[in-house]
Order: sequence, then C-alpha cells, then structure tokens
Amino acid sequence: MYISIKNRRSFLILSLLILTGFCVLVSACTALKTPASANSRKLILRDEGLSQLSYVDLNNSDKNWFVPVPAGRDLQLVGKGRVLIGTGTGFEERDIATGAKVSELTAFPGTQTARRLRNGNTLLAGADWQGNKGIVLVETNNQGAAQRLIVYPGFTYVRCIRETVKGTFLVTADDLVFEGNDKGEIIWQAKVAGPPAKPHIWQALRLANGHTVVSTGYAKNFQVFAADGKPVATFTGTEDVKPNFFSGFQILKNGNYLVTNWQGHGPKFGTSGNQLLEFSPEGKMVWSWKQDADKFSSLQGVIVLDGLDVSKLHVENARGILEAVK
Repeated sequence: MYISIKNRRSFLILSLLILTGFCVLVSACTALKTPASANSRKLILRDEGLSQLSYVDLNNSDKNWFVPVPAGRDLQLVGKGRVLIGTGTGFEERDIATGAKVSELTAFPGTQTARRLRNGNTLLAGADWQGNKGIVLVETNNQGAAQRLIVYPGFTYVRCIRETVKGTFLVTADDLVFEGNDKGEIIWQAKVAGPPAKPHIWQALRLANGHTVVSTGYAKNFQVFAADGKPVATFTGTEDVKPNFFSGFQILKNGNYLVTNWQGHGPKFGTSGNQLLEFSPEGKMVWSWKQDADKFSSLQGVIVLDGLDVSKLHVENARGILEAVK
C-alpha cells in the first residue's frame, strides 16, 4: 500500500496520538493501585537501627511520637489501642496513642520473635531454645504460662512466624520458608533464591490463590512461590531507592505490598535509601517514602493503620490482609 508524504505525516501524527493516549490510560490505571491518600497515611514503624518505635502521621507531624524500645522483631495490633512488639525476652505491649509501655513478658530470654494468635495466646519463637534443638515455638497464655511447645528439628535460624487461617504456621528460616503443623511436621516448603546464599529471609504470607509471598532479607526482593513450592515471581525496587534488605511487610486492602527496606545496623543509616516501598500485586513499585534522617536510621517493621480498628486484635486473613478478630 502506498501512502503519500502528506498522508504519511498525518498517519504518523495520528499513531503518536493514539500511542500517547494509550500510555496515559495505562499510567492512570497503574496509578489507581496507590490510593490518593498514600502520602497522608498513619503508620507504626519499628526502627532496628535506633531500637525505636514510632507513630507517624504523614499529614500531621504534630501527632508523631518516638520512643526507645528493646531490640527484637515484629509488631502487631493486639487490641485495646495497643501494639505488640517482640523482644529478646518475650514481648511488650505499647499504647498506640503515646508509645508508653503498658504490659510485658520477660520470662523467655532468647526469644527471636513474638506473635499474638487468633485464640488470644502469644506465640514465641527461638532457635536451639527451651532445651530443644531446632526452631522452637512456645505458646503462652495471658498469664505468661507455656501452654504448648512445637519443635521443628534441623534448623538453626528463625525470624518471623505467621499463623495461617487453617492453624498452621509459616516460618522463615534463613534461605527456606516452610509451613509447619502443631506436631512439628513440615507440610510445605520453598527455597529462596540468592544471592547471597543465606539471605536471612524475614516474613511470609499466604495468598488466596495458594501462593506464598516472602520478603527475602538480603536478597532484597519479594519472591512468590506456588502451592508446589516452585517460584512464580520475583520483584524489587528501582536503584534510586537502594533496595538492601526486605524485612517486615503488610498486604494492603487494595492488594499492594508495603515493605520496610532496612539499610543496616546502628544509628547512621537515616540518609540511606527509601525505607518504605509499595508494590502492586504485579510487582510494579508504585510508591515509596523517604524517611527523615534526623528521626530514623533503619526501618524493620511497619503497620499502616488507615482503615484498621486499633481496639481489635488483627491477624492476616485468607488473602494475607490484616483483619480484626471478632
């Protein structure tokens, strides 16, 4: 087919306009993944570098508070306006309005992480602990007394634990994530790809389609595994946000993943990287937050409070999204 020079120019202009319009439409659709309110979120943040817990209102800094806390891992809304943080001896509960300590358990030195269960008890985890070899889970009641003990032999490293909707546990163990039952049996597992060989993976959540999404520590990405344990997706942030160590994360109501991008031990990392990164379910980075270097060093955990009832205990539902326990 022959197109004259004049018509060819018109054809090119029309094609360019169509392509531009398509790109604008795609960009608009992508932008819908991040709510307009992203920059006015209310957050609870755990800063490992400073051993600090904070409340941050991105729209009103007058409401912010920052308090020192013991070293430890994980954080969770546990009702009565409180947030639970794991410590090296058990856990603490802190008042969300002020950051003040209102409760603690200190009888379990060697605790690596703590998580409140649906039944109201608290699960503590450690490695080569409580007189047992391997990853050890201890369930304690409201009085701090041990109710049951679960051992997964053969492991020397543990980070975060998540209870699934069927009552099993997703456990992160350096380069492996596994699902274990209350008998100490491993019923599912997947191996995270490095580098490095031992990435110190942090947290895992089960999705409604049976996939498991993992924040992979020093592998500095998310890795997603199918029900058969095979990898199905990997995604990370752009170079400008300096991906370093993907740690605590939350699946938001729109399906996006919000992760803390930890930068290093100690108080000197406040200028390093963007330490909150948000990804669409397809793995596209759609939002990031640059921390104030005068207030933060290295973020390890996050809870987005918007839309959540802090008077209720929150656990992940079948979609991996936080929901209140009635």
